[in-house]
Amino acid sequence: MEQQQKKESKQSEKPQYIRAYAAMVLSRTLDKKIVSAQRQGRVGFYTPTMGQEALQVGVSMALEKEDLVYGYYRDVPMMLHRGVPIETIINQIMGNSADTAKGRQMPSHYTSKALHFMSVQSPVASNLPLAAGAAYALKYRQKKNVVVTTFGDGATSTPDFHAGMNLAAVFKLPLVFVCENNGWAISLPVERQTPVEISLKASAYGMPGVKADGMNFVEMYKVARAAIQDARAGKGPTLIDALSYRMGPHSTSDDPTKYRKDDVKEGSEKDPLVIGEKLLISMDYADDKLLEKIRNEAVKTVDERFDACEKIPPPDPITAFQDVYKNMTWMLEEEVKDIL
Repeated sequence: MEQQQKKESKQSEKPQYIRAYAAMVLSRTLDKKIVSAQRQGRVGFYTPTMGQEALQVGVSMALEKEDLVYGYYRDVPMMLHRGVPIETIINQIMGNSADTAKGRQMPSHYTSKALHFMSVQSPVASNLPLAAGAAYALKYRQKKNVVVTTFGDGATSTPDFHAGMNLAAVFKLPLVFVCENNGWAISLPVERQTPVEISLKASAYGMPGVKADGMNFVEMYKVARAAIQDARAGKGPTLIDALSYRMGPHSTSDDPTKYRKDDVKEGSEKDPLVIGEKLLISMDYADDKLLEKIRNEAVKTVDERFDACEKIPPPDPITAFQDVYKNMTWMLEEEVKDIL
């Protein structure tokens, strides 16, 4: 009986784990495509995600459809896993007329109202108080949804980190803080900006702090699931210190060779995709043939969708005047006449 239950559990897990790996591969493929396009002058700016795929997908696996995400500018893998169309991300990077933000946001500042991704905030850690406010509203309205907010290790040295953490702890809000600790706040190593392990900061606010291996999507899923379940059950917030490594630059305007050596290279034993492949093979969920198929499909999808999005024209100038006021003021109407 016990063996049968284990077998059934394994069979139910298999598609879930395969889908998680596929999202990681799709994100990595898209990441490299956009960076290459930026170097060719086809895209203006981008913040790469390479190295943080397993961390984000692991968290996404533990979320339910109606849960809210207050992320930051490096959360493409999570968005793809949650079901955000790849075109939504590419259009935002290009700022074309199909961009849901109408080309107004900086590149890498994503949003998806349909899938509950709040618009990325530019100032570091400013999404944390907003996440706490949203979690307060959910608790006040007696909803069972959970809020997850993500941020880098440098964000833990900001006032907004304190404000968000303190508010969440005082009111036992259904909020999970996920520090995507990639070791660098742009060019500043984590040990230069905080004297203690980030997970230990949780104790100052009276909440649990957990350190997790963010390079292993299975472990990350288990840690995130426990924290999210606690939040949903009314036990309050948790801080997850997810250790990962930013394999690329901070942004396409950054040159990491000026301040570090690459400790984790693509395709190495420390690469989260390689770790994920070995996990799937060891669990008998995948073989080399399936993994190769997933990689090939990702390349095909990214190439086709990117080329299609690149043909979309920029936003019409009139859109700059939309969504500012419910009814356009006479001054705006005069300005519109000047550009039409």
